[in-house]
Amino acid sequence: MSILRFEAVLQTDRTAALMAAADGITGNGGWIVDHTLFSDVMAVIAFCVPANRTTALGEALAAVGILVSPSLPPSLPGTGEAAEREVQGQLTLTFAKGTGDLRHEVPAFE
Repeated sequence: MSILRFEAVLQTDRTAALMAAADGITGNGGWIVDHTLFSDVMAVIAFCVPANRTTALGEALAAVGILVSPSLPPSLPGTGEAAEREVQGQLTLTFAKGTGDLRHEVPAFE
């Protein structure tokens, strides 16, 4: 089985976009397998979703402003063994407003 790879460049808040992507995946019967954050510039989310929910996942992501490229493939029909399969995917989100620096000032203490 191959992994479907998708990406999107976003102008929105990083935390809100990550939550929206997670909600889109889990709201369509999927689950997040792993994630990697690259500072505040990029996030990679590995996920699985039922094969009959890929269209709904693409619509859910688009509804919150996450327009993936290439488009998610159409869902398999809703019945039978093929529809019960899971599709593995990887979503890469690039945040245009990222600085590449997540250092935080920590006040001195005595």
